[in-house]
Amino acid sequence: MTGHHWWHNASLRTAAAVGEGWRLFQTVYLPGEYDRETLELIRRERLAGALHRAALTSYFAPHLAKTPVLPEQAESVLAGLPVLEKEVLRHSPEAVTTGLVDAWDELRVHTSGTTGDPVWITHDDSRLTESAATNLRFLAAYGLSPGLRMIRATADPAHAPVAFETMHYLGGALVLRINVSSLSPRDTLHLERLCADFKPDILWGQPLEVLLAALRQQEGTLRLPKLSAVFTHGDSFDAGTRETITQVFGCPHYDQYGLQEFGRVGWECPQSPGTYHVEEERLAVSVDDDSHILISSLTNRAMSLLRYRPGDRVRLLHEPCPCGRPHARMTGLAGRKRALIADADGTLVNVKRVRAVLDRTPLHRWQVRQQEAGRLEVLIVPVDPADGARTAEELRGELAGTVKLDELTVRPVELVELATAAGKAPQFRLFTTQHTLSDAVAQGTSPR
Repeated sequence: MTGHHWWHNASLRTAAAVGEGWRLFQTVYLPGEYDRETLELIRRERLAGALHRAALTSYFAPHLAKTPVLPEQAESVLAGLPVLEKEVLRHSPEAVTTGLVDAWDELRVHTSGTTGDPVWITHDDSRLTESAATNLRFLAAYGLSPGLRMIRATADPAHAPVAFETMHYLGGALVLRINVSSLSPRDTLHLERLCADFKPDILWGQPLEVLLAALRQQEGTLRLPKLSAVFTHGDSFDAGTRETITQVFGCPHYDQYGLQEFGRVGWECPQSPGTYHVEEERLAVSVDDDSHILISSLTNRAMSLLRYRPGDRVRLLHEPCPCGRPHARMTGLAGRKRALIADADGTLVNVKRVRAVLDRTPLHRWQVRQQEAGRLEVLIVPVDPADGARTAEELRGELAGTVKLDELTVRPVELVELATAAGKAPQFRLFTTQHTLSDAVAQGTSPR
C-alpha cells in the first residue's frame, strides 16, 4: 500500500482500483472463462497465497505448517482447516486478521445482520479491483456493455425521490435511482419523461425493492420503458417472486448471490436458470454435511476468511454447464429474506434507518416487530439490565424520527422473548414480507 495521505481521496482510489480491475479482467478472468485447466491453475495459485497469509493469523496458524503450501497441495490443506463461524468475527476479529494491511489502508464493511448480530469485515483494495474485474465478465455474460444505463430501485426513506449516480465498479454504469416507496401519482408523468430520455437497459435492486417497483408499475404510478432484464441481489427468493417480476416487466429476471464478507459469490447463468456460477477466480466454495455453504476468500490480504459458514444452504453442481463455462455452480439457495416497514400512511419503507439507530446503541440484542401499519414494537436486551428503562426511553425518542408512526413501543426484555419456536432471534419480524408483497402484486391487491 502507500503512506501518502492523498491516496485516500475517494476519487483517486476509485480510479486506480477500476484501472487495475480492467487489467485483472484481461489477465485473470478472461483466460479461464471457458478453460477449466487455466481456471484451476489460477485458483490453486491464489489459494496457496491465501493459505500463506492465513498462517500469519492466530486462528489458523496452529493448523498450518510453517513452510509455504504448494499450489498442488492447496485444496487438501484447505479441506483440513476448521470451519470459521460468525462468532469468531463477532467476538475475536483480530484472530483472523493478517497484519499485512495498514489500518490506514483497510476497507471495512458492515454485514446486514439479517441472520444475526452484524459484524465488521476488513478488506484490502482487492475488494475494489476484483469487483471491477469480475463485473466486466458479469456484464458480458448477459450481453451488456460497460456504460450501460440502469434504473436502481430503492425503498430507503433517506433517499431522494430521484437521483443520478455512477457505479464505477460495474463497468461505469449510469444509474437513475428511483425511490419506489415514496412515489405518488403526481410523479408519474415526470418519471415517464425522465425514463424515456434516460433509455434504461436494466432494472436493479433487492427482491423487495423490485417487487415494490412492480407494484408501482402495476398501479400505473411507475411507467418504465421496455427493459433488457431485471437483476436482483441480496436476498434469496421463491418461484412466485420470479414469476411476478417477469410478468410485470416483461423481460428476463436474473439473480445474484453475495455477502458483505466476500462481495458477489455467484451469478445466475442466463442459459441455466436457477443455477449460479461461482466466482472461482477469487473464491473457493464447498458445503458441510448439513448443506451449509463454506466460502473461502482467495484474495483478501487483510482478513483470512477461509471455510467461513454464513448460515445459508446450497447444493453444488460440478457437471458441465450448457453455457460452456467451467465454473462450479450452486443451486437450491436458501438464505436470508428481508421485509419492509409499513408507516402510518401505509407507505412501505426500508428498515435501514431503524437498523442504524439500533446498531449504534449498546445493546446485547434487539428485535423489531410489526403486525399492523403505523404501529411498531421494538424489544431490546440492554447490556446493563439496570439501564433498560432509560435506554428504552432514549431509543424511543431517536426512532420516532426515522419512520412516521402512529404508535411506537420500546421495551426491555429477556433474550428468550426474542426467539422463535425454532430458537432463532431474527432482528425483524414484519408482516410485509417478500411473499406477501409478491402475492399482492400477482393478485392486484394492496399488501397493507
